[in-house]
Amino acid sequence: MRKLTLAFIIVLVFPLVGFSQYYFDYGMKLGVSNSLTDIGGLEQTARPFVLDMKTQETRWAAGFYGRYKLKDPWSIEANLTYVRIQGADSLSTNSGRRGRNLNFRNDIFQFSLMGEWTFFENPDLGNTYRYENAFAAYLATGIAVFYQDPYGYGNPPGGHGWGWYNLQPLETEGVHYHKIQPGIPIVLGFNFTLAKKYRIGWSLGWTKTFTDYLDDISGKYPQPSQLTSPMAAYFSNRTRPNAVEEADGLPGDNNYSPGQKRGDITNYDSYLITTIDAGYVIRGKSNFYRRHYGGIFSKNKYKVRRRRAKF
Repeated sequence: MRKLTLAFIIVLVFPLVGFSQYYFDYGMKLGVSNSLTDIGGLEQTARPFVLDMKTQETRWAAGFYGRYKLKDPWSIEANLTYVRIQGADSLSTNSGRRGRNLNFRNDIFQFSLMGEWTFFENPDLGNTYRYENAFAAYLATGIAVFYQDPYGYGNPPGGHGWGWYNLQPLETEGVHYHKIQPGIPIVLGFNFTLAKKYRIGWSLGWTKTFTDYLDDISGKYPQPSQLTSPMAAYFSNRTRPNAVEEADGLPGDNNYSPGQKRGDITNYDSYLITTIDAGYVIRGKSNFYRRHYGGIFSKNKYKVRRRRAKF
């Protein structure tokens, strides 16, 4: 009876032990990005979340990740990601924004640390009882710190001709803001584990920030006395010279004078990233792992302990 019970326990636990060794994986991310800022957008002045996004301004994103499995269904994931976001009022269908005529480009470097919840998991795709291929879907959130530095395209006085110019030092609204900012990332994704060691997946992430200056626009047009240079004045107000009310459907100059609305200060900027993820799984170092999956440099890989009979 004891032997039968022991055999039953081994059969029951063996697959779980074999699968539980997937403690850590790391890899690369490659995909695209977009942003929700004051620049560009559709016909209405402001619409929530992705309803105001311009697909023409989709750019790219890439990075690295590392994930450690704490205990089912929880993991910790760290990411280092490069994101480019871009926007231009000239692409907007909103006449007020087209008349404003601003643009920006921003290269963002983000580090995030998140807790991950696996809400669905199939550890044995195909029911092979080998637990070589698996599927998992997850939701993650945490904290992020990112470096951002917006640029504007134009031909300002004192510049080097048409090109991209750093906007943050110009203080185009008479306001100083910091390049290093906090954020809250929220990620939805899934992945496949193949042959016990390769992991391929997809993720969609949205980073909520606490700054309105990813595009260098937030509040009102400043007084000329607040600006530090002709270049700052140029990038602060890019409206057409001598604009006439309703001409070409664009508002007149009075809508872009000092004290008038330049951006929407009530909504912070944010950006989205969707990537294809490819990584490698490192299994744990339990006794089961050492005996069956030891590396090529393992001392005991080819050794089998034998006991001599004492008779």
